[in-house]
Amino acid sequence: MNSPQIAPITDADLPDVARLREHWTSGEPAGPDADFVAGIRQWWASENRVGWLARVDGDAVGMANAAVFTRMPVPGRPPARWLYVANVWVDPYHRRQGIGRALMAAAIDWARSEEMVRIVLAPSEMSIPLYASLGLRPATDLMRLDL
Repeated sequence: MNSPQIAPITDADLPDVARLREHWTSGEPAGPDADFVAGIRQWWASENRVGWLARVDGDAVGMANAAVFTRMPVPGRPPARWLYVANVWVDPYHRRQGIGRALMAAAIDWARSEEMVRIVLAPSEMSIPLYASLGLRPATDLMRLDL
């Protein structure tokens, strides 16, 4: 396997994003239908979304997507912004090869370059060691209400 190529997701990548999402949720690689791709396009355009796509030998094998949150401004300084990493997913065949780490490194580098104040995510049990190795720590200063 060649090294993964990590690049920001563009509109041209959205069919690949849809295919990966379908594989992720169904457990089977497939080609998404046009309605699903249209839904992904609408979702992508609806918020302040950013993301990265991992390709190996030209094939999309993983992705990370996130949303930028901007706080209300305060006098005398720009509003703080932070990145919520919503999903990081790698095709099972390509796992444990550093692709998830490379996707998160791209997100972290981008957040730093954009002067974000923090990155927040909700890890799966399996992903906690990866995120901890990248410097993320448990947050006890948040509360939530599941509706």
